[in-house]
Amino acid sequence: MDAVRESGHPIAGREALDPQFVERQRARLEDMRRMLLRAHAGIEEEEREWSESSQYARPDAEDVAARILAGEVDTALDQAIMRRLALIQRALEKVGEGSYGVCDDTGEPIPRGRLEAVPEAIYTLEAQKARERKRG
Repeated sequence: MDAVRESGHPIAGREALDPQFVERQRARLEDMRRMLLRAHAGIEEEEREWSESSQYARPDAEDVAARILAGEVDTALDQAIMRRLALIQRALEKVGEGSYGVCDDTGEPIPRGRLEAVPEAIYTLEAQKARERKRG
């Protein structure tokens, strides 16, 4: 869906996303992806180090409890990282397709302000809320 009609005028209610804005967003998305991949790798490395260190020393009950708690936190954090990475990947695909800024559910334009705040947004706020309600 293009933000400009055949006549060359923007569609009512939609500010056209200029190529410079889309390019800045692409760069932001790539930076975010690199940062999240580093965080994911750090979590994996921490788990590997704990696993290796526990082979050689018998941790006491407090260490085990702390590690279990830290592992649960790391798991939840890593799941959030992976969900966000999937959104970033989809947003980058949309940049390549020329559909960045168009809601994947409704085909409606995503407001520029939302894209500035959440570059990986692939849904309008209304569509995002509807998806969250369905998940319960």
